[in-house]
Amino acid sequence: MMTSNDIDTNETRTIMLVEDEEAHAAMICRIFEEDSPNWSIHHVTSIGEAFKWLEQNRESPPKLVISDYRLPDGTGLDLAKDATTPEEVGFPLIILTGVGSEKLAIQSIRSGAMDYVVKGGEELRQLPRTAVHIIREWDLILERKASVDELKNFINDLEKSNSELEEFMDSISEDLEKSFSSIQNFSKMLMEKYSDKLDDTALDYLKNVMTSTEKANQLLASLLEYLVPIYFDSSLIRLYNAKLHHNDRKTREAAKKSE
Repeated sequence: MMTSNDIDTNETRTIMLVEDEEAHAAMICRIFEEDSPNWSIHHVTSIGEAFKWLEQNRESPPKLVISDYRLPDGTGLDLAKDATTPEEVGFPLIILTGVGSEKLAIQSIRSGAMDYVVKGGEELRQLPRTAVHIIREWDLILERKASVDELKNFINDLEKSNSELEEFMDSISEDLEKSFSSIQNFSKMLMEKYSDKLDDTALDYLKNVMTSTEKANQLLASLLEYLVPIYFDSSLIRLYNAKLHHNDRKTREAAKKSE
């Protein structure tokens, strides 16, 4: 049988057990104790106590929550609140019940529980093995979520950088256009006002200034037309967004299969 030693012999795994029947709680604790000393069971008897303990241990949540379905102040699924996926629950949850029910099993999975175990028989004896599997699956969920979050942050940073660069280039373009326009206007004014006082060489100089300025303005427009598609190519952002949506779709498909 797979035990906690198959994962990490040095790590203690805390499980919160929500069970109001002392005999069942004692039996479950004994099953885990016989499996491995690495399991640490914190036992509470109600939903209220469970929420209180989770709040008190927010910084170091349990590796797993195992809850009986029927409890004095509600059901084990109340721990999931309005969740539809394990990620929304915020911790891996296994629901226990005294009598097997396909309807309850489906309801548990759709409410974000990661498994459903009937108390009687061999299935309960295999609870440590199930716990190992669920913890591994939860770790993969967290890794996938971290990767998705990192990708989202990267896309946001990329979009922000593109926006800032676009504003910077717009500002430079506007300033240069104003400068070229001023040079042309002043050159034109000089030619109109002092043409009779300037010799041909000076007039040629002013004409060259105006011609060069116009050419520089045209070159700037061509340069921006060339650079903008390079620096503001959104294909990379589209690529990462597509990857993000693909991961979301795969996650939804996996959730549907589990139902």
